[in-house]
Formats: sequence, structure tokens, C-alpha cells
Amino acid sequence: MPKPLALAALLVLLAASPSLPAAEAESRAGSTHPADDPDLPGTYWLRQQEGWFWYREPPPRKPDAAPKAKAPPRELTDFEAMQKRLDELKRIAVMNPTDANLLAYMRYQRLVMNRSEVFAKRWQRLVWTTPELDYGLTGRPTNAMAVGVFDGEARDRQAQAVRGLAATHALVFVFRSDCPYCHRFAPILKRFEQEHGLRVYAVSLDGKGLPDYPDPRPDNGIAARLDARSVPALYLTAPARREIRPVGFGLMAETDLLERSAALAARPENPL
Repeated sequence: MPKPLALAALLVLLAASPSLPAAEAESRAGSTHPADDPDLPGTYWLRQQEGWFWYREPPPRKPDAAPKAKAPPRELTDFEAMQKRLDELKRIAVMNPTDANLLAYMRYQRLVMNRSEVFAKRWQRLVWTTPELDYGLTGRPTNAMAVGVFDGEARDRQAQAVRGLAATHALVFVFRSDCPYCHRFAPILKRFEQEHGLRVYAVSLDGKGLPDYPDPRPDNGIAARLDARSVPALYLTAPARREIRPVGFGLMAETDLLERSAALAARPENPL
């Protein structure tokens, strides 16, 4: 081929083909650079503009679906409906007390009471067959014969506690000779003293004695110190420790004396 013809063919071929830079641009425009894809592994070294300590917010998490509310047991809904109906009938009968309204309330109340009676009877039968739920076996019994046994055991424990006080404690009895309650209380206290060995120091506010305590000590200011404004007044004292606590005021039975003295024996001393 002559040189001029070959040169012309080359020029035509070059004119028909896109330039190399344009082809590269088109190729790059149609692809993604590795540094532009943050999720592509092994490309962190291409993101030098972010530095080494970048932080990217995680994609928002879709909220979990709310759990479906559990339907209440049928017994609860029935009970609430029964209470509501009873209350409605009562209000209607109060606001408009016709025979029909009163009878409607009374009959529905009878229905509720019948259900309560069934509940109470089944409760009682279960208590009878379940010892740990029977209060009569764990507390004060309800049976009349068992009550006597229970109280007797309690008195024995209380008497033992009071006898234990006799070596270190005594009772202070403040009275007046013209007080009828003091006259009635004195023989009770004397029997208590003799039975349990707890010595009684009698203190007379008017200087006169009683048949059971004919030689009392005169009041030397101890009544004011003890704030004994009403008589008879009884105190438990530990003379060696100069401690004294009130047992009670007024006429008391021997069982009261025993119970209160035993309770004070179980408590820490409170000096006045």
C-alpha cells in the first residue's frame, strides 16, 4: 500500500475510536471506587481522610412488635362483673327504693352470699386436712377444751419467768388506806407474792396501812418520782441496778399480774 493511502486509513481508524482518557472516564463512571464502599472488606486503608478513629452510626433498629396483652382469667372477669352488678343494683335501690328495685338487689345479694358460703366451707375443709394452715394448731386454739390446755401451758411458762425474777427483782405497791380499789387489790397482790416469791414493798401515800400490808413504808417522795397519780399503782424494780418499770395501775386480776410481770421479764431493763 502506498504510504499516503496507509496514512489516510490510520487517520480514519483513530477518528472512529474514542480517546483513551474518555474511555477510562466512562469506565470509572460506571463502577464504584473501593474507597467509596465502606462495607467492602480490606479497604479501610483507602479512607485516609477519615483518620484511624472514625465512628459510623449503626443503621436504626426496627422496633420490636409490642407483645400481645394476655387475656385475664375468666374467673377474674366474672368476679368483677358480679361485683359491678351488685353495686349497680344497690345504688339503684338506694336512689329509688321501690319494691322491684329492692327485691332485685336482695336476690342478687343472696346469690353472692351463697357463693361466699361455698367458698368458706371449702376453705374450712382444706384447713382441717392441712395442718400447717390450721391456726388452731399454730396459735391460740378455738376449741374450748384446747383453750384450757393452751392457757395452762402459757401460765406455767409465765410463772417460771416470774419466779426467775424473784432473786433480783421486787414489786413496789403504792396505795392509800382510804382507796377501795387498793383494799380489793391488796389480797390479790399478797397471794401473788406468796405464790411466786416476788417480794412486795408497800408504800402508803397517807401513812396508813391495809389489812394485808399493815406496816407500809411512808411516802418519801418516791410516788412523785414515779408519777403515781392514781392508785393502786404497781412497779417492778431491780434494786441492785436502781431500775424500775410500771406494771400497771388500778385493780388488776392475778392473771394480769402474771402476764405483765412475765412480759417485763422478757424485755430489757429501762431505768427511770
